[in-house]
Amino acid sequence: MPRLIFAFLLLSSFSWADVALVRDGRAQAVVVTPEKPTRVVSYAAQELMRHVEKACGVKLDVVTEGMAKSGPRIFIGPCHESGVEAEKLAPEACVLRVTDAAIFIAGNDDGGDPLDTDTRAGTLWGVYEWLERDLGVRWLWPGELGTFVAKRTTIIAKTADETIAPHFFRRHIRPGLGFESEHPALGFTKEAAKQFSDEQTVFLRRHRMGRSQSISYGHAFTDWWEEDGKTHPEWFQLLDGGKRGPKKKGGRFSLCVSNPDLAREVVARWSAKRPPDATTSGFINAVENDIPGLCTCENCLALDGPAPADHLTFYPPDSKVAGTRFVSDRYAHFWLDVQKQAPAGCTVIGYAYFNYFSAPTSGIRLNKNILVGFCPSAGWFPRSDAEHAWMKQQWTGWHETDARLFMRTNHLLDGYCMPFIFARQFADEFHHAVKHGMVATDYDSLTGHWATQGPNLYVAARLHTRPEASADELLAEYYAAFGPASTQVKNYFDQWEDYTTDSREKIAQTMQTTQTSRWRNWAKAAHVIYPPECFQQPETMLEAAAKAVADDAEAAARVKFLRLGLQHAKLCARVSAKLTLAGSTATKDEIKQVLEELLAFRRAYERSGISNFNHLAWVEDLSWKLSEETRQTPDLYP
Repeated sequence: MPRLIFAFLLLSSFSWADVALVRDGRAQAVVVTPEKPTRVVSYAAQELMRHVEKACGVKLDVVTEGMAKSGPRIFIGPCHESGVEAEKLAPEACVLRVTDAAIFIAGNDDGGDPLDTDTRAGTLWGVYEWLERDLGVRWLWPGELGTFVAKRTTIIAKTADETIAPHFFRRHIRPGLGFESEHPALGFTKEAAKQFSDEQTVFLRRHRMGRSQSISYGHAFTDWWEEDGKTHPEWFQLLDGGKRGPKKKGGRFSLCVSNPDLAREVVARWSAKRPPDATTSGFINAVENDIPGLCTCENCLALDGPAPADHLTFYPPDSKVAGTRFVSDRYAHFWLDVQKQAPAGCTVIGYAYFNYFSAPTSGIRLNKNILVGFCPSAGWFPRSDAEHAWMKQQWTGWHETDARLFMRTNHLLDGYCMPFIFARQFADEFHHAVKHGMVATDYDSLTGHWATQGPNLYVAARLHTRPEASADELLAEYYAAFGPASTQVKNYFDQWEDYTTDSREKIAQTMQTTQTSRWRNWAKAAHVIYPPECFQQPETMLEAAAKAVADDAEAAARVKFLRLGLQHAKLCARVSAKLTLAGSTATKDEIKQVLEELLAFRRAYERSGISNFNHLAWVEDLSWKLSEETRQTPDLYP
């Protein structure tokens, strides 16, 4: 299937040719909206005008359809002249048509906030598609500096006549804006946090993050023991010794998923909450709690398939999965049981997770009304070739059950704010998933370290609209925005990707010996993985990049952005060595000095967009021995 395109319209009433919108720095076209445009249409028109002006300095006029005169026109939304019946398009789909006198961009929208991911915004997607195609716009990172538009004096819209729709019914990278710390002085001030949030929200929508269908899920049974443990203990895990429920009071618990009454209860509770006027089939959340499947009853054990010899090979010895039973088949049976008892057309959602992550082995057949979130408890990047192949095999195995799959990994949480680059391996996994039935994504989470992990984040976002593109193609787009320094910047990030890959065993060993999490308290070990000497060559490379763009102000600003990110990462690694909870021997004076330097840097550059400082404060709170000073409100720091 060609990129984004699922159908062509052939309308003989139009003649086809390229059309000039701006010629020699003068506007040739106007933007036309319906008489009463929706919020999405109005925003889409403004986005088009904003980027045209950035490209050539020309601000196009916008008029409603009744005021439109002859000459080149850009119709945004369901204008009468376009003939597009937007309500009949698939959700979020749009028509992009260029005739010899006009552009028509109209899509399936609703009346919501255009920046809300729950709002259908097909018209906006059509504008972004055209901006990428004919203006070469690239959104590298949030904010004005991250918006690349090639300068020109003439803008030509190329002939097109297509109906376009997103590849995936949900495209989601969790924004990572909710991290809070007991040491707020390490994070953003209130105003800077709002700026960071606003700019990132715009960035994500420009990369078409959103969804065509309303869907919610998550660990579905966390309060069931408290509510039902006394009356229905048979719904819950049976432990060795004959006890049902959690091992200790208040502890986590899994379910007895072989119990048919449990499946009926899941459907009954879903039905009770369902609006009586619901018009869609709906999704039933059957995602197990955040714990391995532990039930040892005879019926659950009977559903388990043969354990693959390698199902625990790639989990560290201190993993929650280590030593557990392989239980993927029992969960596949549970989802199928729930789905069979649900009303026709309903979709049941489960996770491939913990000790039910590996693909089933019993030959069980699922169906398209079962949606499985691929949520590995290991598999952090960078991976060995063997581990990477194994991870892809598990996806293929679940795909072969005939279930639908969505990507629900936590791998973007890794790396703290270090130059931790794994873009190519990430892209390879994404490509494999697309070739084997991926229908949606939900990545947890976007930690927003744009100046050090830009290639990862750009590739992750861009693959949602160009899933067929290679990592090298997408990275070439990213590097081109650095103008005369594009080669130096490519070499700089290639060097860091090599460093990350070559450090794979060191990273794993350091995390284990320091008892550090890959996502929660990474700053505890940052100084070990990124010692001072590793920054020397990259600093020299960015110095050369800065010289190469001395005569290009915009490219120079982007190189400075990278240099600030590297300077900040180096400072954070230095603070990690002094404050780490993994055995620091620093004096109070040394701690005070490095903390003051870190706080001063973050206050000076918190509006630069280089990193999500609130995420860093959250990680550092769990990683470092911090002083009372950092508990003060961040607004005390000018």
